[in-house]
Amino acid sequence: MVFKTSLLPLIFAMIAVAVVILDRIMSRAAPPKQKTWLTDYKYAHRGLHNAVFPENSLPAFRNAIEHGFAIELDVHLSKDGRIVVFHDKDLKRMTGTEGCVKDFTYEQLRQLRLNGTQYGIPTLDETLDLIGGQVPILVEIKKKGFAGELERRLYARMEQYEGKYAVQSFSPFSIRWFKKNAPHIFRGQLSCNFSFCKEDFPRMSAVLRFFVTKLLWIVQRLNVNFICKPNFISYEFHKVNTRLIRRLRKSGAPIFAWTVRNKEQYELAKPYTDSVIFEDFTPDMRRYYR
Repeated sequence: MVFKTSLLPLIFAMIAVAVVILDRIMSRAAPPKQKTWLTDYKYAHRGLHNAVFPENSLPAFRNAIEHGFAIELDVHLSKDGRIVVFHDKDLKRMTGTEGCVKDFTYEQLRQLRLNGTQYGIPTLDETLDLIGGQVPILVEIKKKGFAGELERRLYARMEQYEGKYAVQSFSPFSIRWFKKNAPHIFRGQLSCNFSFCKEDFPRMSAVLRFFVTKLLWIVQRLNVNFICKPNFISYEFHKVNTRLIRRLRKSGAPIFAWTVRNKEQYELAKPYTDSVIFEDFTPDMRRYYR
């Protein structure tokens, strides 16, 4: 598509007016103020893992419990409908096996070892039995596309769990499913800064980059405020000091920073957030703002 130069000022003006109007409307629809146990803890990303205890393994979860940290973990469905705790959709990085989690039965998955250790891929049942309410859990729903069997099975299982937990996902469909079917469960929207720069997309024109960036910004605002109405927001740590995040936090929405990997990043995120999801270092045990 070729834009006439004479039309560019008008196009930019229309976009600017639309953004201002949308921002004013949607700032009134921000998530309500939440005062919960959620922000009393720091969250060990995939458990408190290290070279000995692989990520998303039972020993990593036990290690987090022993250090007093809450636990962030990831869930997938196996081919035969079992909920397993694993991050990647592909098995290669963590097990050396080619293929996706969804294409293996649990009996096949349980034969695999994590990072060459003796530890295997746990089921959600095994994980919940281990944690047993000792620390809170933040369950990330790993899927793309529309909500369905994973959300239903996860909800059915977590309803039997007596400990504190919340769910989060990058998928607005998953978060909206919980809003509609289980509004009593705390739900968080995982998100990041949708920005397009010349270095990332050298062949994209400046005008098109502008339109795409603003479109994604509008979609993000719609998702956070109207579609899903999450109870909290999990945002990439180095972009938490943005206007959108500051306004959401001011309105009362707790903000989590992910994934914080050292003390410097921790100190960078702390003034703008209410808790952190961390790995590769151990933050102090004090409450976030105590």
